[in-house]
Amino acid sequence: MPASKREEGIQADASSSAPQLPLVDRRSALAFMGVAMTSSWTLPQPAQAAFTPPPQGFRAIVDKLDGYTFVYPERWLAVTSSGNDCFLRNPLNIDENVFVDISSPSSSRFNSVTDLGTPEQTAERILEQYLNKEFMSTRIGIKREGSVLGASQREGPGGRVYYDVAIRITSYASRNPYVATQSEVMRDYGLEWDRILLTTLSVANKRLYELRLQTAKDTYDTSKANLDAIRNSFVVNEVEVEGLAQLTSHTLSRGCQPLQQAAAMTCGRLYLVSASSCAAIVI
Repeated sequence: MPASKREEGIQADASSSAPQLPLVDRRSALAFMGVAMTSSWTLPQPAQAAFTPPPQGFRAIVDKLDGYTFVYPERWLAVTSSGNDCFLRNPLNIDENVFVDISSPSSSRFNSVTDLGTPEQTAERILEQYLNKEFMSTRIGIKREGSVLGASQREGPGGRVYYDVAIRITSYASRNPYVATQSEVMRDYGLEWDRILLTTLSVANKRLYELRLQTAKDTYDTSKANLDAIRNSFVVNEVEVEGLAQLTSHTLSRGCQPLQQAAAMTCGRLYLVSASSCAAIVI
């Protein structure tokens, strides 16, 4: 048989034996391509599915890089120059704020918050740090006093242990700091400020996490509900490095620059979620 005839026969046999695929018109093909392109731009679902919407009037912060979450009143504003991992302040009460501090991964290896001792021992250590370091003043005629108001232990999600500590710090200033003798300085003191500091501690990723709330003593009772909501919402968790890398690279490759800038104004590298919208923003 001539080659041309043999080739035609082979082609005929192949075409007759091959499965017959349904024909797809141009409109259906374009529609299919549109669905495929849309699905490829969708953020990974696990990041949003893990969220519980915050209470009404609150926003939620979920830091996927460092592994912590908490809610805060939606009117509070970010302070970007504090040096803390995250710092928020009540614009209607300058004495009221919250920040998160995390120990260095290279200088600390904690297994549990119980490594610090009992809640009471931890509270006394924090009080000593406040009086002898953080709130120590070199000004003439300044006296600082403090007391532990409470220290307790509780179990959070996943059985993780949390310590809650409440401390009161009071500052007094002499009305005559430049008089001749120390006894005269100590004779006439007046109240400078009086604050309540609420600290919640826990451990994850071998690091110590501290959420600290501060408010003035005279506004504590009116602010207590909000402060309790913040500290009770504080949760630390193990960082999932692989999932984070996938989510970050996926989001950044989609060019979400306006969303990144909006989130950066509240706390860098965070997801921001409000009660009215469960959409997440990643940096």
